[in-house]
Amino acid sequence: MQPRFGPVAAARRTVSRVGSVRVAVAGVVLLALAARLFALGSRVAHQDEARVAYWAYRYAESGVYWYRPVVHGPFLTIVNGNVFALLGASDFTMRLVPALVGGLLPLGALLFRQRLRDSETVALALLLAANPLLLYFSRFYRNDLLLAGFMLVAVGFFVRAYDHRRPAYLYAGTAAFALAVTTKENALVYPVCWFGAAALLWDRRLLRESDETSALSAAADRVRRVARGVWRWRIPFAVAVFEFFAVVVFFYAPRGAGANASPTLGGTLRDPTLLPALVGEATLGSWHEFTGKWVGGNDHSYLWTAKSLWPALAEGGAVVLAFAALGFLVDRYSGESPRDVVGFAFFWGASSLAGYPVIVDNPFPWEVVHVVVPLAIPAAVGLALVARLGAASIADGDGISAAAAAVVLVLVVAQVGGTAVATSYLHPQSDDNELVQYAQSGSEMKPLLGDLRRISNVNDGIDVLYYGATFYAADERSLRTPPGTGGWFDRLPLAWYLEAAGATTDSTTRPGIVGADPPPVVVALGNVETCDEPYANASDIDHHLRDYERHEVHRFLHDSGCHKSSLVVFVAENASERAVALDQNS
Repeated sequence: MQPRFGPVAAARRTVSRVGSVRVAVAGVVLLALAARLFALGSRVAHQDEARVAYWAYRYAESGVYWYRPVVHGPFLTIVNGNVFALLGASDFTMRLVPALVGGLLPLGALLFRQRLRDSETVALALLLAANPLLLYFSRFYRNDLLLAGFMLVAVGFFVRAYDHRRPAYLYAGTAAFALAVTTKENALVYPVCWFGAAALLWDRRLLRESDETSALSAAADRVRRVARGVWRWRIPFAVAVFEFFAVVVFFYAPRGAGANASPTLGGTLRDPTLLPALVGEATLGSWHEFTGKWVGGNDHSYLWTAKSLWPALAEGGAVVLAFAALGFLVDRYSGESPRDVVGFAFFWGASSLAGYPVIVDNPFPWEVVHVVVPLAIPAAVGLALVARLGAASIADGDGISAAAAAVVLVLVVAQVGGTAVATSYLHPQSDDNELVQYAQSGSEMKPLLGDLRRISNVNDGIDVLYYGATFYAADERSLRTPPGTGGWFDRLPLAWYLEAAGATTDSTTRPGIVGADPPPVVVALGNVETCDEPYANASDIDHHLRDYERHEVHRFLHDSGCHKSSLVVFVAENASERAVALDQNS
């Protein structure tokens, strides 16, 4: 008969407790995935989304790719090119990879479970799942959520490698870190933040260890211990370095015969002697391109940039900021010893908060994702503390304290849930939404886009004609490979939708061409009253298109001075109905 208490019973309780944490986190992940996949394709593409998705689709069609810093890292282009080839091109499939990564990110909380309490681990998963910023940009085709998520997972695996002395965790962390480097150039900022956070932790330890000896002696002793540890792990570290460069070279390698860099990945597979040149192009060549584009710093003042970033952080990260401060202070100044992972994450997030106004080229809302993700760890400590105090107060019969804790938690749920619903579902394109950047179309044009797709599917010849110098391209075929010359950029986000629909497009600067034999769809700029500069617009061709339905939409949130957002899409009367009828009969 097994004793009621003892090592066996304790082990069973531990296994049961760990299992409960895993089940709780798994439940959070399911909810996170559902929240991200729900109506994922309903929002009209932001211009940055449309720009990168267009080239991912073209990569799926042509197989041509080379690193261009203006599109950021190769991860999304290459991965989404394969997603489009497999599942087709749409706003849903465009955002599917960020949504899946964002939905699975709460699983990363389990990597820290041996450094956090059970309640803190679950709280971390909840914060990663429900934070409005992370939810919104998990439903957005950009690299920032991927970069921050991969880096958090990398740190988690590195922590486990240190705790368990297992090289497998080192390799997993290296893979996550390498993937992060393929997403966006500010991946290079992360090791800097980590080094600063580690230095602060090291200094704290030296102060504690120097009670019995000098600080210099303690530092020298720690350096020797680190050196011995690195030497013992010299083979795993060497494998990890090889792994890192293998991932980076695979993604950054040029692809396709039309690539503007060489050698290509396919050429190297056919001729392995090109491998050294391929490695050089994927690493040093990419570095040269990166420094030529992004290494210039911020042209604005620090305070102006910080002020520009603050509204999005306050809107989507207020709870994380408040509880991160609480969690860090409580962990640091109560108990026998502060926990390294809490201090490290707080210093990492604080350095990002202070540093991003210096390094960002443009202070856009997605930049603060890199602040919220690391601060979620100390925030989980603070949030779990309030929950534990409330539970303890109930057990002790302290109704006032229990009610206070309950009020705090209810307010947190209301603030986070209300903001998440409003920003991601109710008003994802609103000018009043602080998470929305200006290049997001403010128009609900999905029905119109559906009509354009159906017309393109059944029409013969030119489907869409762009009018005006803003949209003009001398050779439409030149838009099938990067970088997209002429007026291609100003066609966004329509360029993405028309390309995905397989539409045949043309452009002209002459009103008479429009009147001669117009295709079923004609696109022109609207008449922007805030701009007094003359430019080609829809009023030039209105009289040629009397039998066309006129749809006025916005490319951006709104017109601003001579920044022209207004767009007029002329659709031939009954063209969409004829397209539906032909589509049904085919």
